[in-house]
Amino acid sequence: MKPVMEWFSRVVLIVAVIYVSVFGLIWFLRPARALASGFLLGGLISLYNVFHLSFRLRIAGLRVQSGTRKLAGLHMTVRVLTIVFGALMVYRFPTWIDYRTFVLSLLFGYLLLVTVMSYYYLRGNGTTSSDEGGEIHGSDSESEISRTDI
Repeated sequence: MKPVMEWFSRVVLIVAVIYVSVFGLIWFLRPARALASGFLLGGLISLYNVFHLSFRLRIAGLRVQSGTRKLAGLHMTVRVLTIVFGALMVYRFPTWIDYRTFVLSLLFGYLLLVTVMSYYYLRGNGTTSSDEGGEIHGSDSESEISRTDI
């Protein structure tokens, strides 16, 4: 699972830098400043939430593997409060930040997550394990279930 997370983190980080660079350049253009700042604020909050969720899942997984009884929460409240913070920023500065682009860009991180992981598994890097039954299809082995006298 470690190579998957390394590849995923690298791709998401590259896409995040491109996203911030594009909307940062658009922000310097005077007429589209409110639109770009809405996309920047919503996209950065969304990317933060995705990275925070992956970090908390990694911590929870390590605690399960180590066998400790102390539960590791996923900090859902923190992620919701970051969205509330962004909404308060949009409410406080309505001429500087467009609310439509803010709301639209809140989905960016999660759509990026689904897209990158789907691409990874459709490309063939994700292999099926023997627990999933991927290797048993089409086998010609003789067993007590596949009898020749029937």
